[in-house]
Amino acid sequence: MFAKPTFSHLLAGLVGLILLSIAARAESEPELHVRGGLPNLAARAHDSSGELRVAYLGGSITAADGWRALATSYLRTLYPRLDVVEIAAGLPGTGSDLGVCRLGRDVLEQHPDLLFVEFAVNDSSTAPAQIERTMEGIVRQTWRANPHTDICFVYTVSAHGLADLEAGRFQPSARAMETVAQHYGIPSIHFGLEVARQVVAGSLIFKAAAPDAGNVFSLDGVHPTPAGHQLYLTVIKRSLPALITPAEKSPHRLPAPLHNDNWQYARLETIDSMSRSGKWVRVAPDDPNLRGVTKSSLPPTWRATEAGASIEFTFTGREFGLLGIAAPDTGEFRVTVDDQPPVTDTLFDAYASPTFCRQRPWFYPQKLADGAHHVRIEPTGTKLDKAAIKAKAGKPIDDPAPYAVNSLTVCGILIVGSSGP
Repeated sequence: MFAKPTFSHLLAGLVGLILLSIAARAESEPELHVRGGLPNLAARAHDSSGELRVAYLGGSITAADGWRALATSYLRTLYPRLDVVEIAAGLPGTGSDLGVCRLGRDVLEQHPDLLFVEFAVNDSSTAPAQIERTMEGIVRQTWRANPHTDICFVYTVSAHGLADLEAGRFQPSARAMETVAQHYGIPSIHFGLEVARQVVAGSLIFKAAAPDAGNVFSLDGVHPTPAGHQLYLTVIKRSLPALITPAEKSPHRLPAPLHNDNWQYARLETIDSMSRSGKWVRVAPDDPNLRGVTKSSLPPTWRATEAGASIEFTFTGREFGLLGIAAPDTGEFRVTVDDQPPVTDTLFDAYASPTFCRQRPWFYPQKLADGAHHVRIEPTGTKLDKAAIKAKAGKPIDDPAPYAVNSLTVCGILIVGSSGP
């Protein structure tokens, strides 16, 4: 005789069906798109000596000593006769807009054979059309420099995009990147789908304050734990064989652009040789207001505190910005383009503290005609209400002394040109 099902049994069955349904939908988006694969990496399997130069361009998830270092170690086991050289170009808190601007300086000048690009998390609040333009710029700039460089897009996950993956679809930033990948035949690997599958199955906790637990993916909903990075490596290991099937070395060819106004001519220019007036001081790497900055990717950096100091330059293009430092001493600045009204802003934000400073990009917010423009950038000397900015984000200032100065610290000028320099 069968027992009558209780409400708890019915509820458990319903939950199980929902979880199975979610898991099934998650299978609708494959974690690997082979497309054109990595033919030049595949061809290196026949080499008995030489270097294999692998670059990693991305945000803090790539800057961390995690999946990047693990992937490099794995490639060394796959290519034991080659000297696998790692080019670490992750920069915390930055997206593909700065990534394409610093690509030449931080990556291409080091002549990579393979380039991994990771910006899905940091581009999560960026409009898809803008992501397409910057990511397309990364592709076109790379293949203009060396058409034999293989490129692979990798997509990470944060709490912001987890629901999409659980529902069986890529988050919007990854979908925009897929548009570029499809157009250029670039392979892509979505690390986050495996994370979502394990979370749905109950074998992985996405976020928890338990750093020693082996089944916790992240402590903050963004940055993977060591176990999370190992999970990313697992996805790489099962994806690479399909990407490096036997192939002959061949150049990647550039089709017509997806967007004519893509950022293929974006670049970073240092201000060493630019026209400067007033008092500018070269900032030493051990300066307290650079504490926490990724020094390996820091261009020559200059600081001005007094109103009247300025940087002036002329460029040909349609967009520009500056790369500066967000730190306790960061103040307000003013930007004047041609004869347009000046724009006032600051690089300071609630995250800046005596122990955490970082490079931060700023882009001019007004539309510009594609052509020659004259730009003037200057500190205003105005006292910024930093306590209010931090208090609004629930980060009160305990010691106001480090925040008393209001300066402008500039690492470089970001140019989106209409042609190469």
